Amino acid sequence: MKNTFRLGFALAIIAVHDVSVAADKSPPANSKQTSQKEEITVVRPLKLQPHPRLMITDAEIVRINDSKKPKDLLGNSYNSLMRSADGFVKKQTDLPPRGGQWYHWYACRKDGGSLKTVSPTEHKCQLCGTVYSGQPYDDVVLMGIHGSYSRAIRDLALAYRFSGKFEYADKAREILLAYAEKYQSYPLHDKNGKEKTGGGKVGPQTLDEAVWLIPVCQGADLIWDRLSTEEQKKVETGLIRPAVEVIRNHKIGIHNIQCWKNSAVGLAGLLLGDPALVADAVDSKHGYYRQIAEGVNSDGQWYEGAWGYHFYTISAMVPLLEAGERCGLNLYAFNENGHSFASLLEGPIKLAMPNMTLPAFNDSGQVKLAGSEGVYELGLARYKNPLFAELLRNGKRGWLEPLLTGGVVIPDVQDRVIISQNYTNAGYAILRSGPDAISTWLCLKYGPHGGGHGHPDKLNFVLYSKGKVLGYDPGTGKYGVPIHQEWQKATIAHNTLTVDETNQKPATGSCLAFISRPDYSAALADAGPIYDGVNYQRAAAVIGSNVVLVLDIVNADKDHTFDLAYHNAGKWTADPAGQAVKMPEKPSYGYFEKMVQPAGSLPAIVCDPVTVGLSVVSVNGGEMWAGNGVGNNVREKVPCVIARVKGKQAVVAWAFDLGGTVPVVKVVPVGTGWGIEAVIGGKTYRMVADPKGTEKLKVL
Repeated sequence: MKNTFRLGFALAIIAVHDVSVAADKSPPANSKQTSQKEEITVVRPLKLQPHPRLMITDAEIVRINDSKKPKDLLGNSYNSLMRSADGFVKKQTDLPPRGGQWYHWYACRKDGGSLKTVSPTEHKCQLCGTVYSGQPYDDVVLMGIHGSYSRAIRDLALAYRFSGKFEYADKAREILLAYAEKYQSYPLHDKNGKEKTGGGKVGPQTLDEAVWLIPVCQGADLIWDRLSTEEQKKVETGLIRPAVEVIRNHKIGIHNIQCWKNSAVGLAGLLLGDPALVADAVDSKHGYYRQIAEGVNSDGQWYEGAWGYHFYTISAMVPLLEAGERCGLNLYAFNENGHSFASLLEGPIKLAMPNMTLPAFNDSGQVKLAGSEGVYELGLARYKNPLFAELLRNGKRGWLEPLLTGGVVIPDVQDRVIISQNYTNAGYAILRSGPDAISTWLCLKYGPHGGGHGHPDKLNFVLYSKGKVLGYDPGTGKYGVPIHQEWQKATIAHNTLTVDETNQKPATGSCLAFISRPDYSAALADAGPIYDGVNYQRAAAVIGSNVVLVLDIVNADKDHTFDLAYHNAGKWTADPAGQAVKMPEKPSYGYFEKMVQPAGSLPAIVCDPVTVGLSVVSVNGGEMWAGNGVGNNVREKVPCVIARVKGKQAVVAWAFDLGGTVPVVKVVPVGTGWGIEAVIGGKTYRMVADPKGTEKLKVL
C-alpha cells in the first residue's frame, strides 16, 4: 500500500477472498453501544467547523500556501496535485453503465499470472498469453474506472481549494452530481454477480463501496460551498446516504474491511453533520475503538498477521482519524492497554527484515516500508515519534501527505540498537546476526492463525541474509485463481510440517525458550494443536552470519506420514540427481516438479549473492525428496526439499551454510531431547532442544 490518501482502487489490490468474521466480544470499556440489533444508546453531539473539515481546513490551506516555495517539499507537492487535477479536468465525464467487479478475478486461471488490459473486452495473461473476455474480466476494468472518478473528485476539489481556480471545483462538481444522478440505478451485486447483502452498487463488495466512497466524501466536503442547497440535497439523498446504507447493511466484527466501512460511514456523518453515523463508525461494537482494542496486539501487529493487510488496515483508518482530528474526535489519542494506532505504525518497523521489508506471511506478499512513507508522515506529525522519523529520513516522502500536514520537519534521530527479539503477542521469534541491512535474519512464526487471511503454517520460518530472502514463503497472489487455495494456502508450500498430506488446523503456538547473545541467537517453539494427537516442536539458531541450524521434533499417538518441507528462493546450481518421485495425488502436491530422491549430497542453491549449502538428516529414516515447488505462479520455480518420515515420530535436522559449503550433520539423543551437530569449514556447531527438560534449549 503506497500513500494513505491514495484511495482509488490501487489501494484495493488486497481485497477479500473469504471473509472471516470475528466473533463478537464485549465492547471496549469506553464504547457506548448496546447489542448489534439495538440502536446506539449514546450519540455524541458534534461541534463541527464549516466545510472543508475532513482532509484539510481553510486555515491550514492558507498557512501551507504562505509557506510553500517553488521547489521545496511543499512546492513540489503542490505541483504534483495540480498535475493530477489538470489530467482529470480535461477528461470527459462518462460514467460506466454498471458497477465493477472483484480485482482478484483479474488473473489467468491456468498459471495465476496477472492480466493486462488490451482493450475494454480483451485481457491478456502476461505469462502465457491467454486472452480472456466477458465477465467478470470486463467489469474489473470498470471498477478501475469508478476508482479513477473517485480520485478525480478528491484531487480536483483539493486543487480548487489550494489554487482558488473554479474550473477544478466545477469539474469535481460535475462528476459528483453525475454519480448522484446515476448511483441508485446501479444494480446491487456481489463478486459472483448475485444481488445480495454484502455486495455493492459501484463495487462487488461493501469493502469496495467504502474504499470508493471515502474520496467522494472528501472531495464533496472540499467543494460543498460550490454546491447550491438543491445540489447538496441531491448529493446527500441520491449518493451519500444510499451508499452508506449499502455499506451499513453488512456488518463485520474485527476486520480490515470493517475499518474501511467505519471510515466511509464516519466521513459521511462528518460531511453531513449526522452524529448517529459518526457514533456508528466510532463507538459501536464494530467501530474504531473496538477495532483498535481487539484488532491490534501489543507488539503492534494487526491480528490478521498479513503485512499487506496490516497497511491496508492503516490506510482504512487514516481518513477517519484525520477527519476526526479536525472535527474534535481526537481518535489518534485512543489507547487501550497499549493497543493504539501508534503501535500499528511502530510494529512494522520493529518486525521488518534488515532491509526494512516485511515477509510474505499469510495473505500478503512482501511489503516494503519504503512504499509506506505517507502514513509515517502523518504518524510523525501526530505523534512526534522518532521511530517514524528514522523511516522518513531514509525513504522517499510522498507528495500528498506533506501537503496535508504542512511538511513535518524530520528531527535528527540516533540509530536504533537492533538485536534478536521474541515478540510473544505477534508470535514471532526473530533471530539476527547484526544490525545492518546485510545481516542474517530468521523469523520463526508460532503465533495466532490470523483469521480468514491466515495460512496453515505454524512453525514456518523465513530466512534472510545479505539482502535476499532465502527461506521462502509463497505469500499470496490473486484469490480468484486455483493456485491460491491449492498452493499458497496449503501447508506443504511453507517451511513447516504437513501430516498425512493434509493442511494444519488453525492454532496458536507458543515459544518455549529464547536466547539472544552477541554471537548467536536461538528459539524453541511449540506449534500447538495443528493436528489431532500430534506434538510438534521446532528449534532454530542463527550462529554468526553464515550458520543456521534447525531441529524438528514430532511425536504422535499413532502412525502418520510426516512431511517436513523447506523452500529456498533462487535456483539449484544443478538439478538434484536421483530416482524420480511419484508425488501424492493431492492438488497441492501436484505443483511440485522434477522431484527426486537424491543419490548423494544436495547441490547448493544460488540466490545471488548468497550460495546456500544444505544438509538434512532424519533420525527415523524415511525418504528425502528434492526438486522444485512454485512461487506466486506456476512458472516461478522455487527449489524445495521434503523430508518424509512414516511412524509415530520424526526427528529431522537441517543445517545451512550461507557460505555455500555442504555441512556434515548428525543428530544425537541428549537427555529427553535431541542435539544437532554440524561441521562446517572444520568447525563444529551444536544445538540441543529438550522441550521436556529443565534447560530446554542450548547452543554450544
